This record gives sequence, structure tokens and C-alpha cells, in this order.
Amino acid sequence: MINVQRGEAPASLQTPQIKQYLDELATYKSLSEANWAEQPKPKCNAEYRNADLFNAFDSVFFAKCYLTERRFENSWAMDVEHFKSKAFDQYPDLKYEWANLYPADHDANMVKPRNEPEGGYLDPCAEEDDVEKEILYVVLFGGEASFEAQNGNNIKAVNTAKLLDKIHNGSDEESKRKTANLRHLIAKKQYEVLNTIIEWQGALDDQSKFEAKTKLKKLLSRKSSFTMLMRSLSAVRKHIPAEFLD
Repeated sequence: MINVQRGEAPASLQTPQIKQYLDELATYKSLSEANWAEQPKPKCNAEYRNADLFNAFDSVFFAKCYLTERRFENSWAMDVEHFKSKAFDQYPDLKYEWANLYPADHDANMVKPRNEPEGGYLDPCAEEDDVEKEILYVVLFGGEASFEAQNGNNIKAVNTAKLLDKIHNGSDEESKRKTANLRHLIAKKQYEVLNTIIEWQGALDDQSKFEAKTKLKKLLSRKSSFTMLMRSLSAVRKHIPAEFLD
């Protein structure tokens, strides 16, 4: 996961229809529980999977799943995940909230529980949650990834590390088979990064050195797939100058 800064909310999330729904929802919630049964629950069928939302995802999240960091051709290929559940008995007022919408690989979205664990998860868009420092990342050969909270007392980081482990590696035989392709993609990227480091270190002329350096910067960029896992590689930590990392 990488830290993300959002821009202005897409216009499609601020329509009169959505504003009316939020007003009706606020009125409904202001009623006593005894009166809820007498009133119909507010509903809104406005779509949030719109072009301007996906364009914003492409720009803000670099067309990457916020959980796995797998990069797609564009965000249309992903689910729109609600960080906090939009279910009526949870956070229906956040159904169209820009800050609550994230691009997620479909399989990752299906693994994430609808109900948050006690303490919740780290939010990569929240200033108080530094997902790049509060989680330790390790990738082994074969694309197997491991995650751990930097501080075991940070319950959000502990919960997030457990979730990432489940999403990347599965929790039973069926889910392990289902996540095999993700590990394959990570292993492929790992191999490319390590080979490029060898090319860069062994370059015999300025042009070859420059080409390898340019490729490394792109491979390790925040815009590239699996940024934090690739930056956690020992060869990267030991040999790649900080100036290579955006």
C-alpha cells in the first residue's frame, strides 16, 4: 500500500439526486427508533461507477488496486470498494462519499470483510495513517509476500497486515490457488527489478548505466505495480540511492 492524496471529488458524486438522498437519510436518522418502522428507508439508485470517478482513480491511485498495488490498464477494470461499508445498518451516508471510495482488484475486494474488525484498518488517504511506514513489507522468491505491523500496539496496522497477508497468500487451499496469479505477477516484477539492478551495477558505459537507471526508477516508482514490496527487497534497500525513488 502507498500513501495517497486525493483531489477534488468527481462531479458525478455531487448531483442533486445524491444530495437529496443524503438529506432524506439525515432526516430518517433523526427519528427515534420507534418511528423507523413507520418510515420507508431512503434509497438512491444513482451510479457511482462513472467515467469521472475512474479518471480520478487513474490519476490519484495510478490505476492501481489500493490493497495489492497491482496496476491495471485503467481503473475501469477494478471494483469500486467502500472503505467503510455502505450497508444501511452501517454507513449508508458514505455510499457516495469520495473519501470512502477506493479502486480494488475484484478478488481483493471479495476477501476484505464487510464488517471492520475492532480497531479498523489503516486508511492510505488519512494523514494520520502512514501505510508506507506503519507496515513492514517483505517479498520472498516465488512472489510470496509477508506483512507485519511496525508497532504491535497499533491495532489498525495489525489488522491491515493480517488483511494484506490473506489477500496475497490466501487462507485455505482454494484461496491459495485463487491468489496464485497475484504471486506470479509479484515474482515476475521481482525478477525484473533484480535483473535491472545487476544491469545497472555492471554497466560498462554511460549510456548503458543511464538506461538501467531510468528503468529502475520506473520499476520502483509509486506509479508502478507493487511499489512497497519491490522497495522492500534487500538489493533495493542496500544498493539503490534514495534519489531513484519518487
